[in-house]
Amino acid sequence: MTDLYFQNLTHALQQAGVCTPTLVIDKERLDRNTDHLIDVLNRGFDYRIVAKSLPSIPMLQYIMRRTGTTRLMSFHLPFLMRLIEHIPTADILLGKPMPICAARYFYHWHGQQTSMGFAPELQLQWLIDSPQRLEQYEQLAQELNIRMRISLEIDVGLHRGGFRPDKDFTQALEKLAASPWLSLSGLMGYEAHISKIPALLGGMGGALNAVRKRYAAFVDLVRQVLGEQVLQGLCLNTGGSSTYPLYEGDSVGIVNEIAAASALVKPSDFDVSTLEHHLPAAYIAAPVLKRVHNPEIPEAPLLSRLLRTLGKLPREGCFLYGGNWLANPCYPSEACIHPLLGRSSNQEFYQLPADSTLQQDEYLFFRPCQSEAVFLQFGQLAVYDQGLITDWWPVCSYPDNFPLNFP
Repeated sequence: MTDLYFQNLTHALQQAGVCTPTLVIDKERLDRNTDHLIDVLNRGFDYRIVAKSLPSIPMLQYIMRRTGTTRLMSFHLPFLMRLIEHIPTADILLGKPMPICAARYFYHWHGQQTSMGFAPELQLQWLIDSPQRLEQYEQLAQELNIRMRISLEIDVGLHRGGFRPDKDFTQALEKLAASPWLSLSGLMGYEAHISKIPALLGGMGGALNAVRKRYAAFVDLVRQVLGEQVLQGLCLNTGGSSTYPLYEGDSVGIVNEIAAASALVKPSDFDVSTLEHHLPAAYIAAPVLKRVHNPEIPEAPLLSRLLRTLGKLPREGCFLYGGNWLANPCYPSEACIHPLLGRSSNQEFYQLPADSTLQQDEYLFFRPCQSEAVFLQFGQLAVYDQGLITDWWPVCSYPDNFPLNFP
């Protein structure tokens, strides 16, 4: 990231008349990161986009077209409803177990839609993590007289819940095989811990091998309990943005589907060794409202002068339009928050290097730490391509009249 890059981005934003804090997507970098992902998928994996990490319908549609997938992973009931409204051809896997009341709400809402081509019994996989939740879902399916596809969450080392390869898992398989209401659609084993395991505990390579062995043990149990034919039709999901590059062709047969999304925009939480070949593709542009020389602490001019002399108070700074995002400043590179002047979501102060040329009506740029929460703070994403702002992608919103009033 060079000064010239941000100067060009500033020019594009000014040409587009951007005057409020704006989340910018660099489309060229997004495409390049997607190409890296496609290289891994070509080893023999299907791809499921983690919708929470790219919470914009047009953005998801763009990635779907570029990768040739119709598979999405959803984590939030209101956004699941939005996905179905706008992308009715999608195959959707829930990325976390939903409370039974959320499943009930979904079917009540879906039953009220009059012109929808989405068929939950064919296109939606509910995630189940325990025998108790499986029992709840079967009771709901029987009550509503519907068929539900069930993916079982399996613990492959993250230890955030889910089934282990024991009698609860085998009994869940048997229950699904016998149930007239439920059917097994797949397994989901999330393994974000792999890239964080220190060398003392075996490192990334050891963790990856352990995950492969654990996942293979679940696959073997499915084979033993339900037979090879059932196994062939299942969605065997794993992966994540920090781990997807680790999957080689020898993983095919254990898993057949990889989920990822944050890697495509690479927020700063994903500055990890496995993504060194990816480029940041998302920035917050915050307009500079006021450039300040020799800022002072309120009601303390002499103390301010002393602190400035001691190097404890900056000589240059600026106040921004907005602030306090889950993000870190990246241009000017030495810009930083100052502890004595505090945080603000309205007009946040940032210390600037003494030689900074940043002026009023220009922008201070930030890299989001993550995408899923930060993107939603901005109504639209500015698409930056070939030196211009070429499009605006709205972020996901709640459906009208949510929540519905139902018993």
